[in-house]
Amino acid sequence: MLRSVFTSILMSKPKVIVIAGTTGVGKSQLSIQLAKHVNGEIINSDSMQVYKNIPIITNKHPLEEREGIPHHVMNHVNWTEEYYLHRFEKECLASINEIHQKGKIPIIVGGTHYYLQMLFDKRIANKNREPTEEENKILNSDDPDLIYDTLAKHDPTIAGKFHPNDTRRVRRMLEIIYTTGENPSKAYAEQKPALKFDTLFFWIYSSPEQLDRRLDDRVDNMLKSGGMEEIQQLYHYYRTHNFTSEQCENGVWQVIGFKEFLPWLESDANSSLEQSVERMKVRTRQYAKKQVKWIKKMLIPDINGNIYLLNATDLTQWTENVFTRAISIVDAFIKDEPIEEIHAEPELSSLLIFNPHSQNLKDSESWKHFTCSICRDQNDKCLIAIGESNWQIHLKSRRHKSNIGRLRKKENFDKWQKKRNGNMNEGITH
Repeated sequence: MLRSVFTSILMSKPKVIVIAGTTGVGKSQLSIQLAKHVNGEIINSDSMQVYKNIPIITNKHPLEEREGIPHHVMNHVNWTEEYYLHRFEKECLASINEIHQKGKIPIIVGGTHYYLQMLFDKRIANKNREPTEEENKILNSDDPDLIYDTLAKHDPTIAGKFHPNDTRRVRRMLEIIYTTGENPSKAYAEQKPALKFDTLFFWIYSSPEQLDRRLDDRVDNMLKSGGMEEIQQLYHYYRTHNFTSEQCENGVWQVIGFKEFLPWLESDANSSLEQSVERMKVRTRQYAKKQVKWIKKMLIPDINGNIYLLNATDLTQWTENVFTRAISIVDAFIKDEPIEEIHAEPELSSLLIFNPHSQNLKDSESWKHFTCSICRDQNDKCLIAIGESNWQIHLKSRRHKSNIGRLRKKENFDKWQKKRNGNMNEGITH
């Protein structure tokens, strides 16, 4: 008996706590409270907070409010760099290991929820063959179309999940086919994700009505307390380094606030300061809705609904509904005792209902490709949007509408020129 208990302790996975939730819901506040309680350190999982400086518009928790708790994977990336999931995975795992070696508990907190994929062992079959010479030529080709078209020929389902220009990932999927003889779409569909660590998941939730008001107030406070100066700082860097509006889809330029103020900063006659502020508020609210959707559609099915919902709708009840409940859950988790707290209050339990087949690649419409014949990508090819939601966002974008306007002007000019030339020819004939 004692031997089996001792063996289970040795074989048990190290513990990690994750705090998920929308922007502006109190994740940072709870992370500090929990870190103090369990002797933990915090790992940032927000894609904008990795960038240096601009603490206000990236919503970094103020230094004076961190109460001495170390924060990792934060404030270390230059504005010229793009930050990808694979880099986060490397840095996050290194931080988790470092914190565990200190005998402490890592607490992962942030709004970029797809970063949490690195917590899962989503592995497929091991290599059992080497690619042929011809296959290596395709894998090492500088022609992204050749690589993508080859993948689409072998596994159209998985090819549909990726953008043709996402050559690194497309090449990886093709490499899997060549080295395992198995289609990635089949392998992923049959996977049962396993966590690398013994992980406790929290979801801090607020009703949309209350959250929207909170987020609007938050934007106003950010701009009054230095956020506007940070946007101006970004704009100065943007101008002096000759960035373009097309590049605002990547890197630090994705931060909420910059793109929304860019037309006004560039003295666009059709854009006012008030409109810029409103655009920032709208985008913040939209982002919060997107975060909730990701938690419900992606995270909850991956962890089989094993997440504890903390109701932060009424901030006057924070201590009872969030802090005290979280502490009770964490104490049982740390001691490897059964957690007696329910996963969600009865009135919020519907949020944790999920379809275990919702991520089936073959059934998903979210990977459908839409081609815009009007707009061009960075390689001067027709722009491709993946998924209905991204397609609708593109159709409503300033860039698309601007290109339509230019096209119509050109068409009208061509018609006028053709008519003018016709009239001139008639005059010559007569």
